[in-house]
Amino acid sequence: MPERPTAREAILDAFVEVVVEQGERAATLQAVAEQAGVSKGGLLYHFGSREALVEGLAARLAALGAEDAESLRGEVDPVARFIRGSIVRETAIDRAFVAGFRLIQSEQHPSLREALQSVDDGYRSVLADAIGDDLAPVVALMSDGIYLRSGLDPAWAPSDDDVERIVAAVDDIVRRTRD
Repeated sequence: MPERPTAREAILDAFVEVVVEQGERAATLQAVAEQAGVSKGGLLYHFGSREALVEGLAARLAALGAEDAESLRGEVDPVARFIRGSIVRETAIDRAFVAGFRLIQSEQHPSLREALQSVDDGYRSVLADAIGDDLAPVVALMSDGIYLRSGLDPAWAPSDDDVERIVAAVDDIVRRTRD
């Protein structure tokens, strides 16, 4: 049986939920407290301000990104796994990304920008180790396009066949550059 999240984690989950589903402006302390099923005082005990919630999201995103990049390093074909993982699947890291992107579109949050950059740097490092510094940004940008399309509207998401063709094309490019 999965472990029940701590109150702090549940509040952070609620913050992400409100930002993703209702938008950044709707993510007031009161709305987040209601979503989390806690009093506003309970929320303030764990996160003293809305900015503290953003800081919590930044820390979560950085941790999830570091964990995901590390798991990629252990893959036989990290590039293929990275590309296949570019479809938005409503995972914890996907939700954190979407919330983070929504928040930085309208407000300045240096810690959130740093967390997003850290995640990107981690992925690019794994890609560079696997396919070199020249191709890593190309694959990262392909992934961004897949992620954006699938995140905007599931109907725009590339099909599994499309993703496999992209993986095959990247494999072909990598093979050609190594020959």
